[in-house]
Amino acid sequence: MSKQLYTSVTNTSDIISVTVAQNYNTPSASAEIATHSTSLEIGDAANIVLGYVGDTAQVLTGYVKSIERNIPEDTYIIVVNDVMVRAIDYFVASSNPNAPFTRSQVDAEDLIADLMALAGLTNYNGGTTNFIYGWTVPVEVNLVGCYEYCNQLSNMLAWHLWADSSGVIQFQDRKPYIMGGDSASATINDNSNILKISTVKSDDDLRNRVVVYGANGIFAEATSSSAYLPAGYYKTVVLSSAYVDQQVHANTAATENLAKWNRLRDVVYIDIEGDPNIEARDIIHLTESNLSIDDDYFVYGLQHRLDASGFVTSLELRK
Repeated sequence: MSKQLYTSVTNTSDIISVTVAQNYNTPSASAEIATHSTSLEIGDAANIVLGYVGDTAQVLTGYVKSIERNIPEDTYIIVVNDVMVRAIDYFVASSNPNAPFTRSQVDAEDLIADLMALAGLTNYNGGTTNFIYGWTVPVEVNLVGCYEYCNQLSNMLAWHLWADSSGVIQFQDRKPYIMGGDSASATINDNSNILKISTVKSDDDLRNRVVVYGANGIFAEATSSSAYLPAGYYKTVVLSSAYVDQQVHANTAATENLAKWNRLRDVVYIDIEGDPNIEARDIIHLTESNLSIDDDYFVYGLQHRLDASGFVTSLELRK
């Protein structure tokens, strides 16, 4: 007996299709809904649930960003972005240019929490970084996008900032590959409904030299030879912040980012029968005999697509 598809979108019925895209490297997850009937308006909160009758998951919560009305088709095309869009849209601009947002000797996780709160995002879960900004030079934030600035702060630490599918802002030491302590939350194997699979290896993302510039001439550098590059061959990434004003923090930033970047891009692209329980940043175990794969992978990106023809989940997996 075939499984019965299920979709639910806030204040929307007679849904034609739903496509949800999540990616580690994208500031905000998004969804496009095609429907014949909705009372949603621009700026409304919206929750999206997908799956099968008896097996559903909330895949996105956020805000309506655009609505397209089509005649004579009698359809609406609705675009929803997750809650991080509030920080993307929020521009930090003090009402008094002589009194910008200021913090001194503040832990990175607390600084980002305070900036997210400016954008109305207080449902926040931050890890412990042991990284202090503004030790000698106060952090002053003005005339910059909230998400843009926070993302720069998190990149300095090689940490990650995102909104999860339930609408919680996460700031965690979550690298885009398998880390110590990771365990798979789902399994895909030869007995699963694998529709398509391919693999790619590339050095496009690899960087084996990291340079960090901080305040008052602070400088740190971390390098490593790469098994995937010729001897003496270096690809460089540069990080800079006037609020890195302790040498120990510059050293940490260089070392952590080198570990993050000095990696080959080893990717599996796979389409499977739709699984609403898999999210970007999950860990899955993949077994596929034709390609001799039997390993854990990090879900770097995914797309859920549900319509009258069925439900397909497309995954970008990295080791």
